[in-house]
Amino acid sequence: MYIANLRVKTENGEEQVEALELIQNLGIKGDKKAKGGDRQVCLADEKALTEYREKNIGLCTKRFMPNISTIGVDYSLLECGQKLTIGNVVIEISAYEKTCFPECTLVEAGTHCEILHNCAFGKIISGGPIHVGNEIVL
Repeated sequence: MYIANLRVKTENGEEQVEALELIQNLGIKGDKKAKGGDRQVCLADEKALTEYREKNIGLCTKRFMPNISTIGVDYSLLECGQKLTIGNVVIEISAYEKTCFPECTLVEAGTHCEILHNCAFGKIISGGPIHVGNEIVL
């Protein structure tokens, strides 16, 4: 299990980066959404994201951009309170499954995409730097 991509949300939009600095109990340094709370960082499965973007299904293909895209993490097995370790960084899973956009054609049709079940949100328990390619330990 490892980090495939990293993104930060700045005032100028979303930017893909090689490294992020995670701040304990706050979120990502330089991220406009770094305000603490239970959803300090968003993680998602890179393979699921890529598949849906290639199919161009629903709004998530354009609007949902996790901070940390992963390879090899089975999000269906994660539970709230579980901790992920990336180097010295510890992220506690605080929620799983994202909220769908109500205007999405899939939601309007009474269904949903698999991205819903391939992501999680977390709180930063122990901060520090993370980089693309870093191993993720459950």
